[in-house]
Amino acid sequence: MLTNDIIVAGGDPGFGAIKLDTGDTKVLFPAVICKGNERIFSTLGNGIVARGTDEEMQIASLDVVVTNHATGVSRHYFMGSLAESLNPNEAHYCWDEDKSSDEEATALLVVALAIAQKEPKANIYLGTGVPVKYYAALKDKYEAELKGTWSVTFRSGPYKGQTRQMTIIRSRVLPQSYGVFIKESLNEFGIPISPKLFSGYVVVIDPGFRTTDVATFYDGVMLDPPNSFSLEKGLKWAYTGVAEKLKEMTLSHENPIETDDKELDKIFRVNQGMYPWNNGAINLNPVMEEMLKQLGTDISREIKKSLKPMLGKIHTVLVAGKVGEMIFEHLQFENKVLIDNPQFGNASGFRIMAANLVNNLTKKVNNNP
Repeated sequence: MLTNDIIVAGGDPGFGAIKLDTGDTKVLFPAVICKGNERIFSTLGNGIVARGTDEEMQIASLDVVVTNHATGVSRHYFMGSLAESLNPNEAHYCWDEDKSSDEEATALLVVALAIAQKEPKANIYLGTGVPVKYYAALKDKYEAELKGTWSVTFRSGPYKGQTRQMTIIRSRVLPQSYGVFIKESLNEFGIPISPKLFSGYVVVIDPGFRTTDVATFYDGVMLDPPNSFSLEKGLKWAYTGVAEKLKEMTLSHENPIETDDKELDKIFRVNQGMYPWNNGAINLNPVMEEMLKQLGTDISREIKKSLKPMLGKIHTVLVAGKVGEMIFEHLQFENKVLIDNPQFGNASGFRIMAANLVNNLTKKVNNNP
């Protein structure tokens, strides 16, 4: 969404993927990063990424230099699928719990904004979030760290040689599940679009890569812990189970397969669950389906245990996130609803929240000429 020279954006910096929504543009890529270096052989044979829109091709080729103008520090990174391909030994998920002091986490979010930015310079109102369990501790620090001026120079892809500069004028941080509730209940002008959600008990379940965020709302107000909380269980748990089963399946061979969540994430995203081995491939999809079934069952049991006193009063359970979509059929709630475009549930909600912030500021200016 563009308002004069203002970009209003919502960013969902998950442990597994970065999601950004500006209304006009949605950006999605794996939250994988490593230090960049000079490319020699990897510049050859790039035909595989020469498909799709400019934005899609750029997302596949994130060789970037990110500069923080407040400190003057520039860093060269590979990100997303390029990091996985060019430097698999060092590429890593970077989302520490304390995102406010995670330089790489901030760089991923800034690059997502640069991809969505149409002009060389832009001012940005940004809505984003942190896991429910870290909200109280990190909100103020994260909001302060995000504000400022950044620039991104693209070293490959359709934007090669271009630099995009942005000033994050204001950032607003919410608990991650809150974005889902906003998306489902309000429009950009703060007008309710689903009055039912502002009456009685509503629960948001947002399973992610490492954690599952659970937010309980009563009459539209998010309740404090213990009614809103994070479970230490997500897709990573399922990948651990798949890795153990894969090793067990190949134990009779001289070199049993030992893998990790990062490699398996790529196997399921890129190879559709087929693990290349010997002269063929091992189909991991049946194993994964069993793990997802167990994950959905475990999450359901833990939520029911935590919310037992109010279970009978909950009229709607909103399920969001890519992982939420994957385990939706295994969640044991009769009144569950999978939201539209679940992977962008939080990002879209954070954008709507940021738009409300801009609209409220505009009203104040207009009322006080």
